[in-house]
Amino acid sequence: MGKGFPCWLAVIMLAGCVTAPQHNERVQTRLQLGLDYLLLDNLPAARRNLQQAEELAPKDYRVQLAMARYYQRSGEWTEAGGRYQKALRLAGQNRDVFNNYGAFLCRLGQYDAAQQQFSKAAELPEIGARADARENAGYCYLLAGEQDKARAALVEATEHAEDKGRALLAEAERRFGKHEQEIARLLLDTYQRNFAASAESLWLEIRFAALAQHSEGVKLAGEQLARNFPQSIQHLHYLANEY
Repeated sequence: MGKGFPCWLAVIMLAGCVTAPQHNERVQTRLQLGLDYLLLDNLPAARRNLQQAEELAPKDYRVQLAMARYYQRSGEWTEAGGRYQKALRLAGQNRDVFNNYGAFLCRLGQYDAAQQQFSKAAELPEIGARADARENAGYCYLLAGEQDKARAALVEATEHAEDKGRALLAEAERRFGKHEQEIARLLLDTYQRNFAASAESLWLEIRFAALAQHSEGVKLAGEQLARNFPQSIQHLHYLANEY
């Protein structure tokens, strides 16, 4: 998705539309192709397939949500907003629509409106709905510069969710690589609150210590890396002083 949001927002659930099986299969095929092309930034091919899906199922919320994503990627913000609104009308209480629309609003700087969408998603009685919504709320708070709220939301989102912990750590690594140390530190600290140290988290800790010229911190994290993950690629980088 957009800046600051985890990759899962690119996913639109394609199951669950009850129509004639053959018709639904054609819709799903065009939808999937359109989304695949969108991920590859092949916008003409994405548009062609999504328009064909819309011709087959104009009242399918998934089609409208996918079209919203297409227009968002194309920078056609007004059209994207209209498609999100249409998806909301067609889908009713749907976590994918709430979360994607919330992320869209957050990118536009409409932070309060975005958080309202995430709150709606969090209230749905579905497995994982609250964790997904709180994860997105956390990244939106980061974009808004509200770090305390971001930390609280991400701690809640990642509790007992190893997949979200991995995504959080990957985002911390990405932010560190972009020299956004303050946000990377927040994300790493959030990860460490809910999960045991991993080779990846220790390697990031080593580089934070090296950046601060804190040799004792480098040594302590390095020793833990050697003790717990001696065969890891991170340990090899540490031994080679590649930090």
